[in-house]
Amino acid sequence: MSNITSCMEPRTLISSILKPVLILEFIFGLPGNVFALWILFFKSPWKACNVYLFCMVVSDLLLLTGLPFRIDYLFRGEDWIFGESLCHLILYIISVNYSASMAFMTILAVDRFFRILYPHHRICRMSARQAIMLVTMVWMVVLFLRLPTGLSLVLTSQKNSTQLSCHSVLSWTWPSVQMRIYNSVQLTEALLAFALVVFCFVRVSFHVQGSQSKGAHRRVKRAVRLLLFLVIMFVLCFLPKVTFGILLQGFSCSEFLMVCFHVSLALTYMNSALDSVIYCHINAWFRDTLKGKTNSLGMTKFKMSAKTNRKR
Repeated sequence: MSNITSCMEPRTLISSILKPVLILEFIFGLPGNVFALWILFFKSPWKACNVYLFCMVVSDLLLLTGLPFRIDYLFRGEDWIFGESLCHLILYIISVNYSASMAFMTILAVDRFFRILYPHHRICRMSARQAIMLVTMVWMVVLFLRLPTGLSLVLTSQKNSTQLSCHSVLSWTWPSVQMRIYNSVQLTEALLAFALVVFCFVRVSFHVQGSQSKGAHRRVKRAVRLLLFLVIMFVLCFLPKVTFGILLQGFSCSEFLMVCFHVSLALTYMNSALDSVIYCHINAWFRDTLKGKTNSLGMTKFKMSAKTNRKR
């Protein structure tokens, strides 16, 4: 344990911002991901694209198991009562979600890129077994690269207080040489993934706008919307965290940057609630189940996808 004496965080402001945001993310994220898990496990055919989606759901559910602990922590006035081991574990799985979500979103973007521009490429013919081998390697890399978060200083005591603080922010405000290297890897990881997603979006968009793609198929237009949404997800949910984290290394006592960093963490958690949009765009079974529910209530008259009506 150690005492934080270098600077005080604007705790009241941060807590007032984060509590309602995290609660809403949990309320909207959990049903969508449980529903997606049920669709992927029991309804959808087991193919490469659905393997990637399944990994995204698992990553999101890991994050959502940690959110109640973070919410409880905020309501207790940032007093961690669950012990050091659980503090490390919760921050570790939240960190794993960050990397895993970016990785599988990038894989989905590349998958859409090849399916639209190079439909006969062998990547488009990957079997479920090959996809499982790919995602297994991705999980191993992500779990290994995120180990420093689980091993770094995260649990501290406030000066003249019995309260314990469980903060990932310490790896940015008090970084060792090793953590500086790790934080730089995080930034590189986010920028490379973002660059790949933007590249896929731009190429597919130009393809759709080309002379041969006038009146493009609905599937192609859906792919463009998906890629645009992935770009927005990166800008909104992933890039702010590493950006403000890097800035904190130079201005660790800036209250403005401290607030911005904590808000960026809340935006990172938001990806678990927004991923349902991705499932709707890619998985016809997920999309048609939602359509069927709203149609049965008399609210809509959506047309079902031909895919789900064919026997596989």
